[in-house]
Amino acid sequence: MSFRLRVSLMICLMAALCGFVAATPLQAQTGATVRGNVVDPDDALIPGAIVTLTPVSGKAFTATSQSDGTYTIKGVPAGTYSLTATATGFGTFVKLGVRVAAGAAVAQDIKMALQEQSQVVQVTAQSAQVSVDADSNASSTVIKGKDLEALSDDPDELSSELTALAGPAAGPNGGQIYVDGFTGGQLPPKSSIREIRVNQNPFSAQYDRVGFGRVEVFTKPGTDKFHGSASLQGNNSSFNSTNPFQGAVIPYHTIFFLGQLTGPLTKSSSFTIGGSHRTIQNNSLINPTAFFSNSPTSAVLCAPRDFTCSANAYPASARSVFVPQTRWDISPRIDVALGEKNTLTTRFQYESNSTQNDGLGTSSLPTSAYNDGSTEATLQVSDSQIVSSKIVNETRFEYQHTTGYQNPASTAPQLTVQGAFTGGGSSSGTFNNTGTHIEVQNYTSIALAKNFIRFGGRMRFNSEDLTSNANLNGTFTYSHLLDPCYPANIAAGSSTAANCANTTTLCNAANAVGANYVSSYQCGTPSQFVKATINTPTINARTTDVGLYAEDDWKPKSNLSISIGIRYEAQTVIHSSHDFAPRTSVSYGIPRKNGNPTTVLRGGFGIFYDRFALGNILTTYQNNGTAQQIATYLNPGLACTPTNTNACGSTANSLNTIYTLAPNLRSSYNLQGAVGVDQQVSKIGTVSVNYLMTRGDHQFIAASFPNMVNNVLTGYNYQYGSRGLYNQRQLTVNANVRTRYVTMGGFYALSFANANTNGASSFTTNAYNPSVDYGRAAFNHTQFSVIYGSANLPWKFTASPFLIAQSGNPYNVTTGTDVNRDSLYNDRPAFSNIAASCTNSASFVTPTAGSSYTPIPINYCTGPGNFTLNMRVARTFGFGPRTGAPAGQGGRQRDPSRMGMGGPGGPGGGGGRGGGPGGFGGGGNSGRKYNLTFGAQGSNIFNKVPLGTPVGTLTSPKFGQPVNIGGRPFSSGSAVRTITLQATFNF
Repeated sequence: MSFRLRVSLMICLMAALCGFVAATPLQAQTGATVRGNVVDPDDALIPGAIVTLTPVSGKAFTATSQSDGTYTIKGVPAGTYSLTATATGFGTFVKLGVRVAAGAAVAQDIKMALQEQSQVVQVTAQSAQVSVDADSNASSTVIKGKDLEALSDDPDELSSELTALAGPAAGPNGGQIYVDGFTGGQLPPKSSIREIRVNQNPFSAQYDRVGFGRVEVFTKPGTDKFHGSASLQGNNSSFNSTNPFQGAVIPYHTIFFLGQLTGPLTKSSSFTIGGSHRTIQNNSLINPTAFFSNSPTSAVLCAPRDFTCSANAYPASARSVFVPQTRWDISPRIDVALGEKNTLTTRFQYESNSTQNDGLGTSSLPTSAYNDGSTEATLQVSDSQIVSSKIVNETRFEYQHTTGYQNPASTAPQLTVQGAFTGGGSSSGTFNNTGTHIEVQNYTSIALAKNFIRFGGRMRFNSEDLTSNANLNGTFTYSHLLDPCYPANIAAGSSTAANCANTTTLCNAANAVGANYVSSYQCGTPSQFVKATINTPTINARTTDVGLYAEDDWKPKSNLSISIGIRYEAQTVIHSSHDFAPRTSVSYGIPRKNGNPTTVLRGGFGIFYDRFALGNILTTYQNNGTAQQIATYLNPGLACTPTNTNACGSTANSLNTIYTLAPNLRSSYNLQGAVGVDQQVSKIGTVSVNYLMTRGDHQFIAASFPNMVNNVLTGYNYQYGSRGLYNQRQLTVNANVRTRYVTMGGFYALSFANANTNGASSFTTNAYNPSVDYGRAAFNHTQFSVIYGSANLPWKFTASPFLIAQSGNPYNVTTGTDVNRDSLYNDRPAFSNIAASCTNSASFVTPTAGSSYTPIPINYCTGPGNFTLNMRVARTFGFGPRTGAPAGQGGRQRDPSRMGMGGPGGPGGGGGRGGGPGGFGGGGNSGRKYNLTFGAQGSNIFNKVPLGTPVGTLTSPKFGQPVNIGGRPFSSGSAVRTITLQATFNF
């Protein structure tokens, strides 16, 4: 080539280059851009990999692969570089001689090899970094490895703790728990859990319910080496502090066994099987606010109108009722590689539970208990397929079959005294039910240079067959205090002496004895009797819902991410064929001269729909006036007694009650917006502050409408509708700190909410005007905080604290009478002429039935705040040959999350390779082949008495006083503080 020709070509190239530069943003003129995908041997994208570009001399450039596996390094000067990449569970990738031309866009994909098992793994603290990715919000919580040790092994307590971790979710329906991407069902044994994610990517269009309050649980895949664990835990009543309301305690204990085994099946498959068995012997507390017996030491309830009985406190010696329970479960999982780019995961779980003396509460007498049991069998199948290096598809299927039964301890009519006790038999009667749940999902993700596109759909089918004789024997309701036979009421004209001739003496005698109230129960005058006639014992209900979505996470710049999505939902039975739910979120990282942004601004908005529950649909089919007829008798008279229900009235004078769906019943929806900031604090921590505004429209609510014929009341229509409303504002502060020796996380939430409903089964006091019940929401806690973590202590001890603190919840004050004559006992009183006090019943006045008045605000009073600190302390002893993995890197797990979709459960994945810092199966790992861990779990270790919600029924003699302690997660109900001893063997 001649010199002139070369000069001409150079001039042309320079001219072209100048034109390119003129059309390129300024940032590209200052240097080249190196980008690519980080993948594993199966071409699955790897998030969280550290990519470093090192020149011959000078400063190196570093980036982290995002959730879609892509990395980008900008402003790279021309030169020759060495490219390295590191990620947990993979060998270091090194490529020398990477040439970068000035202003060029260099594409360099990185394929990382699996780490050799013989390699010694040095465990360092996970770097805490903020990111503009939609699913990397710092307000989320990811719990895995040794952080899981702070959580309870008991699935019931674990569910309470996860609900607390999710924070005060917006609205009356609360949050939602997913297990491997599926909703509902029992939690797997904690030893089978790989990772828990809370509130991640809250505005994702993939999910139906509000994202702040979502919990995702992922189970462990198998490993390529055999490993196992066995744990024995025990709790005895002698270890625990007593319930101050309980009196005598029946000795009780719990024995809990957990086990797990994992390993390879073939060269291309592995398995994990876990299970548990619990023998639970506990106490239920019986502490009614009033009780009628023939002596202070008797626990035998007198019959109505028994002249020899009087009001007494329930004897302390009888307040404990023995409640034995047996639960066991088994959960195998198999992962199979169907070729290089296809992974099939199959998981099965079976759970069985049986309980005696169930259904008791503080005011429930032992005769109202029942024995029950249930089983649940769940099959989950997931197929992850890499269509190409950029496209991943996942298909999931779940089949769930449940059964349940219940047998009452007594078939006598139920006796309810408002604000005092519930005795007699159980109104729920005998039932057997069978349920079926089928769920099918298909999701696809496409990873492009600047876009991460996801779309797919889900279909769910639910059905239930129920055979029941609920309320066959009837329910008597007595309005405590407001007895029409009390002489003062006769004088006021609320009754006549002629109607009460047989009970006036009794009422006067009871008052003369010194009781500060006179009960209609003592006088034998029920205010209401309800009895069902069963025509069709077995009822079936079914519903199907579908959800389709598409969203695009677009990164026009490395510090800017925009997510736009749309979701469509529909449900049978109700009016739900137009439920469109747009979602959007923006994340902007404030640029820094050196390094990635440490401050990320976030904002988002979305519409979220709630499905109408199958159980409510089943209720309308069961109580439609044909399958079952519910007859209500108001003020049935003295002849109507538990031993003579035939004298309560005839069909002619009964009021028939039916349950229906409102003609315009539709799915409820929530409009939620959020703004926030994520801040990285050094290399060890992040802080996130978010402000949420949520409005719930067309919320589910129930009402009792009178059925009138020629202006004569003939019955009641209990109708489910969607006329509810709530408004909620929340300020949350999340913090996360991770060092080599300590990991801590938690949040504080300040919340204010007003509502006129507390869910589909909450009845309004005015069927025609639900706004009269708009006020403080019962589901809201003004302040709520959770702190959890783990710490390495001297002498190889580890400590895992879990703290929950909350302010008191609002609660309602009711009259204990049916003021508006709608057959419900949820009416509120009026204020009296003295200063209102939630501990003084004289502050309120009960209006005459049928009168017009101004009720006090709903949820006027506030219960006590509660605080608990749970702590697990453990020490691991190792023996046998050294494994070279002192932190528990016990073998590579065959994790489908590396297939790009996060395994069963959604995008993200990562983690779970090697058992985590806490060792495989929940015990510690000393670097030896065999490990024995001894520990103790203390619940509410400071023995702070968590007082329950005070009695809010105005007619109760203990109005405004707590009569029990709060339940989970603050106590077990039978004890304030519990100590559980644990021993775990690991190999």
